[in-house]
Amino acid sequence: MSDALTRASTVSFLLLAAALPWSMAPISIALVLCAALTLLVWGVHREGWTRTPVDAPALAWLLALALASAFAVDPAGSWPRVAKGLLLFMVPVAAYHARDERIARRAIAVLLVSAVAAAVFALIRFAAAGPHFPNRIRGAVGHPLTYGGQVLLFASLATAIAVRGRGRWRAGALIALAVLLPALAGTYTRSAWIGYVVALAVIVAFTRARWLAGVLGGVAAVALVLPGAYRERAFSILDLQNPWNRERLHMWDAGVRMLRDHPWTGVGLQDLHSLYETYKPPGAVEPAGHLHSVYVQVAATMGLVGLAALVFLVVGILRATSRAFVNWKRAGARYGSPPGEFAAAISLGVSAAFAGFLISGLMEWNLGDEELLDLLCVLVGIAFGAVSWARHRAARAGGEPLAIGGAPDQLEEAAGAVGVTSRLR
Repeated sequence: MSDALTRASTVSFLLLAAALPWSMAPISIALVLCAALTLLVWGVHREGWTRTPVDAPALAWLLALALASAFAVDPAGSWPRVAKGLLLFMVPVAAYHARDERIARRAIAVLLVSAVAAAVFALIRFAAAGPHFPNRIRGAVGHPLTYGGQVLLFASLATAIAVRGRGRWRAGALIALAVLLPALAGTYTRSAWIGYVVALAVIVAFTRARWLAGVLGGVAAVALVLPGAYRERAFSILDLQNPWNRERLHMWDAGVRMLRDHPWTGVGLQDLHSLYETYKPPGAVEPAGHLHSVYVQVAATMGLVGLAALVFLVVGILRATSRAFVNWKRAGARYGSPPGEFAAAISLGVSAAFAGFLISGLMEWNLGDEELLDLLCVLVGIAFGAVSWARHRAARAGGEPLAIGGAPDQLEEAAGAVGVTSRLR
């Protein structure tokens, strides 16, 4: 019975990976199923959850959400949104499953295949409706900004695998990019475009730093030769008189005013349409339920307490996503050519994707999109789970059990040493 429950939990995790590129309904069903079955497995096996660097920041973020709601302008509208903070606890759930390299690889493969299928579906619909702006690729989620954020995360991961992976993984990642990048372009989502360029720069900088200037020059050259609507959309980023940019500036100005009036815990998490009408500057014409920037939105709705919690959360996520890559680099500096390059590629890819997500968040409220938050949490968990791959492989190859005590970095360094020694034998 215990084995059957474990297998069911694993299948639910793979179903979640398959659902993430699609709409909110299948994502929510798969997420609840995976979380419930994983909790049952932990209870039956008497296991604690997989501890991650995101745990404490997630609790701090939940506390900040609760404080913002307690002192909100509209507490009744704010409190229901606190529950969205619980999604961060999908990070340890995903990390638990991804500590097994075979399951993690299957989940990554399923995720990318499903993302490609969703992109093909979106491209066909786009072509049928007429592939010209203002028509935009909306994906299964039904909104170009949300879908652009999804493809940013998928394409960043695929790029890292294409650059640092080998064999079938590299070939598969290149095929995925051949579909994902046109889909990203067709969203006409400028923040997602910029986010992907940032993710690409991070991947190149930590792989072949001397190529970085050439890659960025190539991106600039591509922007210059893009077809008319794409080129105009790209260069509109620099035009402060562009209508979309002007309205964003008005929203940010309103957010600063909200922060001044409610500096500690903000105005609350409720929809901002009515408040925005009070705070918007003269000349603003577009209604706004949020402020089109993660940082302005958090400052306005959660105050300085929320901004501090956000910084703590960002640091925790970066620690979780980058640990496998950092440990691999450290082992390489000490032992030459350690095993575990695929784990390092996944770690770097998710770290780069998160960097792109943060930059995109300068211009969009992407942290408020549940479809993006679900995907991000699963990717962060997989990246952190990759820390365990080398340790488990090394223990099997060397026949040497590793001590249970000690910090994770010390254990991983020991694993790297065992892995290199057994490989040299």
